[in-house]
Amino acid sequence: MRSTIPAMRMRSFYGAILILPLLAAAQKPPIPAIGESIEVSIVNVDVFVTTKDGQRVHGLTQNDFEVFENGVRQPITNFAEYEENVGRASARPDEAPKDDGLKPVLHSPRTVILFFDRFYLPKFRNDPFFASLRKLMHDTVRPGDKAMIVSWNRGVMLTIQPFTDSLPALDRALDAVETLSSKPILDRTSETRAIIQFTQSMDDWATMNGLSSNGASLADMELQSIAEREKFDLEHKIRTINALIRSIAAAEGKKIMFLATHRLSRDAGAEHYYAVPNKANIPFEVKIFLDMRPLVKKMEEAANANGVTIYPVFPEGLQVTQKVARVDEAQMSVEADEDSNYLDYRVLSNETPMLTEIAEETGGLTAWGSTDIVNLLPRIQEDLHSYYSLAYRLKGSGTDNARNIVVKVKNPALTVRSRREFMEKSDVTRMEDRVIAALFGNPPSVGTVPLHVALGKRKPHGKQYVLPVTVHIPIAALTSLPQGNQYAGAFSVYFAWGGTVGGLSDTTHETRTYRIPAAEIEKAKSGHLTYQIDLNADQRTTRVALGVIDEVSKEFALRLIELRP
Repeated sequence: MRSTIPAMRMRSFYGAILILPLLAAAQKPPIPAIGESIEVSIVNVDVFVTTKDGQRVHGLTQNDFEVFENGVRQPITNFAEYEENVGRASARPDEAPKDDGLKPVLHSPRTVILFFDRFYLPKFRNDPFFASLRKLMHDTVRPGDKAMIVSWNRGVMLTIQPFTDSLPALDRALDAVETLSSKPILDRTSETRAIIQFTQSMDDWATMNGLSSNGASLADMELQSIAEREKFDLEHKIRTINALIRSIAAAEGKKIMFLATHRLSRDAGAEHYYAVPNKANIPFEVKIFLDMRPLVKKMEEAANANGVTIYPVFPEGLQVTQKVARVDEAQMSVEADEDSNYLDYRVLSNETPMLTEIAEETGGLTAWGSTDIVNLLPRIQEDLHSYYSLAYRLKGSGTDNARNIVVKVKNPALTVRSRREFMEKSDVTRMEDRVIAALFGNPPSVGTVPLHVALGKRKPHGKQYVLPVTVHIPIAALTSLPQGNQYAGAFSVYFAWGGTVGGLSDTTHETRTYRIPAAEIEKAKSGHLTYQIDLNADQRTTRVALGVIDEVSKEFALRLIELRP
């Protein structure tokens, strides 16, 4: 999807006659402030404690833990142990547990996102993998919880099941993903090998005819172009994952993302270089360009900023193993050639470091290969049922700021797993999170500022169209502060857009200040300010999320605009 905002026009007025000019954004006038304040917030950290052999440890107290932020020990202000005896809990406990003499069970709401990249598994791998996922959903999703299933395929996100606690709906969505995944393995590297062989023959012909240049060969340029396309897709995918994470920023309780990926590489597109024997080593300058670690770091920061634990997995695992096993099923035998094994292990070594880092930084677990993932899923279920929640107070800086977190237990024989970072949020980031949540139909609150949003008539613009959007904001709902012989205020308008099928835009926002003569303030309160925008959209843009925040009081409003054909 391509959506742009080519023009923003703003007008403000009240009553029938008086016109109020808004100050231009380029002037960057100061935003009026009620007074200086120091924001104190609570930082929550979910902690999993096990013995050295992986057994869960229960019954610890607040005094058994220590929390350090940027190396400084923090007093623990809140502590709880969430524990459910999975063996005695029903698959879907609609009622409170019976009194069986055990300690009371603390329940916490759960929000789960299942993100499926397009991957392909043979049936004997596919069936147990998805059967285990269904069991995970049935054993963990309770009434009032929220689970969402989305898929990703070469730049296109499909919302297969929006947030729900309906197990039949989740089963149907998983059935759809399973059907898509039980296809023959698509070997794109063989296609790359054929393309590069052809371009190399052209290079050889040019050399024989004295036409070669001192620059890069056609084969080198083609290979780099293929890798760059993979990077573009991976960048888009990571941005989409970040948006999904931010959409559940304000959700209460436990939040996890199960991330089943086909490519989340350290070096984007490296598998295509590995596939060509005489070009298997990526040139240094190209390797720097293809390095995805900075973007993956932003994914980790998004997860830690919003308290989301990520469980990244690589279902395909070793492709050669799958091919051999498929042929063995037909009572035949095959031996993978040495080049295929070499390529397979190099691809795996390019994928697993990123998955491991994401899991470790966000407090999750990882696995590769469908068999190991099936064994991992019960541990994810344990994470949802049994954990400690610690919290400490933070004096905020009002900026987007990363802080390192280390949780320790005083007993050295125990192992602790938790997220390793806390991301403090600015007001802008918090408002962006609200707008993204609204775009996914998942806002915790629509706010308190009354708005009136009107859509104009669509105007064709090539393959796209222009949609005028007008927002009316009552002046009485905004906080205006006296400044000399005027009253001053400011508000910001935020937009994001997307569709059930397709991608998501980045959020965009604009801040405007206004001044009202003191003698006119009472009259002005009966009117409103008007914000107008021309939105360029295509046919896949089905919804626009709008947010308005009073920059003085920090009261806000959210609206979701459904675009009909």
